[in-house]
Formats: sequence, structure tokens, C-alpha cells
Amino acid sequence: MDEENLREPLCLKTDSIRMKDPKAQPPTSKEDMNNHVDMDMVIDVRRPVYHTKEFREKFKKPPAPDRNFREIIGTNLSNWCSCSKSRCKGILLDSFPFLKIMQKYKVKTDLPNDIIAGLTVGIMQLPQSMAYALLADLPPIVGLYVSFFPILVYFFFGTSRHAAMGTVAVVSLLIGSVVSTLEVDPTTSLNATLVGANGTALDDTDTALHDELNQRKIRLAGAITFMAGIVQIILGYCKLGVVTTYMSDSLVSGFTTGAAVHVFTSQVKYVFGLRIRRFSGVFQLVLTYVEIFKNIHKTNLADMTITFICMIIIYLVKVQVNQRFKDKLKVPVPIDLFVVIAATLTSHYENLHERYNIRIVGKIPAGLPAPNVPAFDQGKPFVADAIVIGIVAFAQSVSLATLMAKKHNYDIDANKELKAYGFGNIFGSFFSCYPFAASVSRTSVQDSAGGRTQLTNVFSCVLVLIVILVIGPLFEDLPNCVLSAIIWVALRTMLLQILELKRLWKISKYDFSIWLVTFLSVVILHVDYGLGIGIIFSAFTVVIRSQRTNMKLYGKIEDSNIYRNEKDYVKSVQQADVRIVYYNSPVYFANADIFVRQIHETSGVRPEKVLKKMKVMEKERSKAEFSKVVEADGQTTVPNADQNEMKLDLSISCIIIDCSAMNFIDTVGIKVFEQLSTDYSKIGIKILYADIKDPVYAVLEASGFIEKFGGTLYLSIEDAVQAITYPAYASESGVAKPEDRLL
Repeated sequence: MDEENLREPLCLKTDSIRMKDPKAQPPTSKEDMNNHVDMDMVIDVRRPVYHTKEFREKFKKPPAPDRNFREIIGTNLSNWCSCSKSRCKGILLDSFPFLKIMQKYKVKTDLPNDIIAGLTVGIMQLPQSMAYALLADLPPIVGLYVSFFPILVYFFFGTSRHAAMGTVAVVSLLIGSVVSTLEVDPTTSLNATLVGANGTALDDTDTALHDELNQRKIRLAGAITFMAGIVQIILGYCKLGVVTTYMSDSLVSGFTTGAAVHVFTSQVKYVFGLRIRRFSGVFQLVLTYVEIFKNIHKTNLADMTITFICMIIIYLVKVQVNQRFKDKLKVPVPIDLFVVIAATLTSHYENLHERYNIRIVGKIPAGLPAPNVPAFDQGKPFVADAIVIGIVAFAQSVSLATLMAKKHNYDIDANKELKAYGFGNIFGSFFSCYPFAASVSRTSVQDSAGGRTQLTNVFSCVLVLIVILVIGPLFEDLPNCVLSAIIWVALRTMLLQILELKRLWKISKYDFSIWLVTFLSVVILHVDYGLGIGIIFSAFTVVIRSQRTNMKLYGKIEDSNIYRNEKDYVKSVQQADVRIVYYNSPVYFANADIFVRQIHETSGVRPEKVLKKMKVMEKERSKAEFSKVVEADGQTTVPNADQNEMKLDLSISCIIIDCSAMNFIDTVGIKVFEQLSTDYSKIGIKILYADIKDPVYAVLEASGFIEKFGGTLYLSIEDAVQAITYPAYASESGVAKPEDRLL
């Protein structure tokens, strides 16, 4: 580029299209554009070389004036206290999202679909609710309560139209790990009576003590549910719905797969008819299997036979019928309910409980439960468990709700969802419920059945209510092993997530390690500890990634102003005495030393070594000069030293650091920038910074870096290269005049 072209007036030719024939005219219509799809399009932009500071002063909008605390409080109070028709309507619609959905509700088309989907999900929910209550170590009727009371509350406050709420395996398992401590507590006389020396289960004839223990468990579960609800409401009002962003897909997958192993293990005793204690705490899975193998010789063959027959039937219908012919079936075959009904009738008329010692569900009370205050005194030691359960329930639900919202083109509010879960759990805690969440399987069925809004949950609740009021006692003879069979088949999709490991290994070794560490921690230690370790390890991998980032040496693509890694791109050429480096990470305390080391390695110049050589050269020159003493007229003189002789012949004169990938910087990173600029300037090498993002620039400006080194910050790599290539147009301060600096 010659001097005449550099001084051309600033112009931006956005419509400049140069074709293979230089004399051809550019197309002027859409039809002409379509006819010239094979042309070479060239972007021709001419503008001044910009320093970042200069560009911001010229184009950046002035910041909004700062308001003091008094003004902020006054404005918020005036907004909160304002009373108008539109304001009241907005508050009402914001507090009760279902009103906004009902405003657009189409009765003729939406209502039939919601009724069919609601009844379909309700039929599916009946056996699953009782099975998951068994998993939570609570009476089966509690599962029906969870599928009714909190779901009604969610209808008013929730924003998801397609999430099927109720009992889920992971939450049931977490609740079971808490309430089971009442059964294994050796300090109470009740447990001393109920649990024998060999760890056998409760005596079936002692119904009074059994009912008393169940009531204590229900009240403890209610206390956990109440505290989980409080946590969810606090998070919702504090706008902390983003808490789930700390749980990556690989972490959630590893966690749920590990939890599925726990769920699977908890049902082994019902499948084989074993009467063993339920362990809790660290290594509970290991201790459980030790106990299982100690008592494996006591297997009840009747329980085992019934379980595997039911599993085969359920699997064949769900996988080979419902999944294979889901496009042809309007609603899936409710095989779970059919199996429960058939097993109950068989158990009742064949008297399986008495003849084969098969454990059955037992007494199921008819009617709605009376409101009961949870056992807050018993729940105090389990505050941490309540927090974990509340967050896990929310994370599973909101991820599923978000997925369905994207599929059906509407938005959900994570903070409103938190409050909806919290209100539902607090209300349900007074009616013998434990925390509810969205079920993957039932949500899928609801969607395939054509559900349009959360009114589907209401119709599902109606069916559950009928069972609670009238039909519930008819399932008293249902074998527990049948519910275990339902749970085991439902775990199939969760356990198959282990097949993701092969794909994760190919995509990202970090995601693979997160999945594996979370899974092993959940399985070996405990569900709670596994989740915590998984989150900590995920955060740790973020730090590791920033530390393992390799600096790239960039070159310019020929006939362009584009810069790419010279090892990966052809026609990428470096300027002889300029090194352009790219760092794909922020610079902060964890990787600051690594950043400096990679600058030294990539540029091939270490300032401290160069300075050391310069000092050695100075000493050697001084000795040489003193040895050459010139005597003139009886006087001894030493020649003046030539300072140019001390300069080393360095291969580069400038290092340009591409900062486009640095989204933040801390005080340590600022010190590193200052150190690099100072150290390299001592040996005659300039450090220039290109493409500084606004958040990073704001930090640099606040620290005083811009005041000292503002002339070394350029808008882009090309600006920095042009400033180095044509230094004659730069002023003494290092800032070129705009009229002399055209790209």
C-alpha cells in the first residue's frame, strides 16, 4: 500500500462486488444476484487506523448517569406503590401465570386434548405414584397425595404448559435416604422393638407400631418438604433461577444414572423377598449389597417369579408396542395400571400373602388426609438435605420444562417456576406429601397424547382424587414386588445413559470426566455427596481449561486482513519482525503465570535473559576498553563507549496480543499486562494489545492501565499491524493522526 492510497478519503464500499471479469458491472437486482451466485465477492472497506481509546471516545455512547442509593430506592418505591388499572392487571398476570394462558385458551380445540392427555397421564401416574412412595420408604398412599395436592397449586403459579408434575425416582430416593434414618436409629426404644438383632424388617403382626413409625416418617418427610419449599421460594424471589446453569448436561446425566443405580438397589429386597435393613449415609450402596449377599439364601421364589413376569410384560408392551407404534397409537397402552390391577386381583383371590409370605401394600386409608403440622423438631438436622432436595427437584423440572417450551415455541420463567415449586411443596407438606417434580416419562406421554396447557395436570388430579376417595383401599393386596417391577422397567432409560460415555469421549474429554466422576461419587459415596463433588469438579475443570489453553501464533491470510493460526491455515504469512499471538482464555490469577510463560515461548524472547546478556556484554566491553589504554602526552584516557554496540540482534521488534477471546481480567492479569509492557520495552520490543472487549477495557481503565499504556491498545489486529508497518504516520505520543491513517 503506497502513500497516495493511504491518504485517500475515508469510504465504505459495502456494495462493491468484484466478479471474475473486472470489467463486468455489479448486479443491480435480486434476479441478477441469483444469476451471479458463482462470482467472487470482495469486501472493500477503507477507514482510519484506530486506537481503542480513540475509537471509544468517538463512537461509544455516554454511560447513563449514576444514581445514588436514595434515588434508586425512591424510584423503586414509587413504582411499587403506584396504583393503576394496568399496574394491577400486570401484577395479577405476573403472580398467576395461568391467567395469561387461559386468556388464549381455545375451548373447542384445546379442552378435548387436555382431557385426553390428563386422563392418560393420570392412569400412568397411579401405579408410578405408589411405586415411588415405596421407594421413598413411605406408605403407597403418600405417592397419590403428592400427585394431587401440590399439583393443584402448581397449576396456578407454574409457567410450563407441558411438564407432568408428581412423584419422580430421584427425589423419592433422596427422601427415602432421610426418613429411613428413623428405622435404623438405635437410640429409640421403638426401633429396638421393631428391628431384630439380625437386622430383619418389621413384624407384620405388629400393626400398631408399624403405623406409628409410618406416621413419624410422614411427618419428617413433611418437614423436609416444607424446608425445601422455603428454599425454592427464597431462590425464586432472589432471582436465582440460574442456579441450574452450574449443573451441566454431563453432570446431570452422570448424577441421574448414579441415582438410578441407588434406586435399582433399593428395590432388590422386594424383588427377592428379602427382609433386610435399609442403610443410609456414605457407602450405603456397598453396605446394602453386602447385606443382600448375606441373606441371598432367604430369597422368596414367589416374589422373584412375580417380579420377573411383570417386568417382561411391562417391557414388551412399553418398548415393543408403545414405542414402536407410537405414531399409530393415539394414547399409549397403560400397561402399568393393567399389571397392577391383575396382580392385585390375583393376590387377593389366591391369598398370596398368607400362602407364600409375599409382602403386600397393606392398609390404604380412604379419603383425603387431615391437615397435619410437619415434625419441624425432627427436621432440624436435615436442613442441608432439604436444600439439596429442593435444588435437585427444581433442576430436573426446569430442564425438562425448558426442553418442552423450546419444542412448542413459548418461554418459561425459571424464577416463577421456583416459586411455583416452593408454594406447592409448602402446601403439600401439611397434607402428608414429599417434594414433587416433573417426570420425564409422563411428560413425554402427555406431549404425545396432545396436551396443550397445564390444565392437563388438573384432569390428572381429578382421576387421582377419585382413587384417593374411593378406589385406594382396593389395592391393599397389591404385592410390593409388582411396584418394584414397575420401578425397574422405568429405570431403563436412566441406566442406558451410560452409553453416552462413548460419545462424550469423542466430543469432550472434560465432559466425559465430569460424567464419570459424578457417577462414581454418587454410586460409591452417596447421592448428596456425589452431586456436590460433581459440581465442584465441574467448576475445577473450568479452571483447568483456562490453564491448559495453548497460545497460537497467528499469520495473515494472503490478500486479506484476516489472521489465523499459521499451523492450521494455508497462505497464512507472518510479518518478518512481528509476532501475533492469540490466547483463548481470560487472564486472571489462576493462569497469569502460564500466560506470561506462553508469551515468552511463542515469541521466542525472554526479557530477563536478554537483559542478562546485555549486562554481560556491558561488562565485557568495559574490560576490553580498559585493556586498551591510550597514552597521550603522559595521560591515560578511555574511549567513549558506543551504546549501539550493546544492542542484541533480536529477531522481532513487536508482539501483538489478540485479546478478542478475553472476556474478563482481574488485578493479577492487569499486573501481568503492565509487567509485559515494561519488561519488553527495556529490550526494545513493543507490546501491542488488539481487540480489547468493553468489559476488559473498563477494568483496565479503572486500574490506570489505559493512562500509562493507552497508546498500545488497538481496535483490531490489522490496526496494530498497520501502525507498526507505517510508523511515520504516528505522532510522538504513539497515536497517529486520523487523516494520515487509512486502512
